Amino acid sequence: MKAIDKMAVKIHRLTSSDVASTLGIWWANIPDKNLMAAQLQSPLDFSFIAEYEGILIGFVLAKLEYAGYPTAGTSVVFLIAVNPDFQQHGIGTMMIEALENYARSKDINTIRVVVPQSDVKNIKYFAKVGFTKSNMINYDKACRKQ
Repeated sequence: MKAIDKMAVKIHRLTSSDVASTLGIWWANIPDKNLMAAQLQSPLDFSFIAEYEGILIGFVLAKLEYAGYPTAGTSVVFLIAVNPDFQQHGIGTMMIEALENYARSKDINTIRVVVPQSDVKNIKYFAKVGFTKSNMINYDKACRKQ
C-alpha cells in the first residue's frame, strides 16, 4: 500500500459532468444509471466524489429521502466505493464525514445505509465510521411476475 498525502485528497459534491468525465468505467457498474444521473445536482442529491492528484479515487452515491414515522428527511447511502489502491487510507471516512457535514447544513439529522445481515465486511466498516443499528425494521414484499 502506497502512502498518500491526505491533505491532497479533494472531496466535493458529485456533479453531472463527473459522471461522463470522471466516473468512467465505474459508472458502467451502477444500476439504474438514468435515475441516478437525473438526480445529480437536484435538491435530493447528497452524492460526493474523492479525487487525488486529479484522479478519481472514490465516491459515495446518496440522496435525501422522506420516510419513517414521524416523516423526516434522511440521507440514504446507496453506494460507496474506494479504488482498491487507495483503501485503508481513510478515504471512505472522509467522504462519509463530508456527507454528514452537508446533511447537517441542510438540517438532516440521519444518514442511513442498508446492509444485508450477511455482509459482515460492510457491517463492520459502517460501524467503524459511526453508524449504529437502526431501530427501524425493514419488511420486503416480492413482486411476483404475472
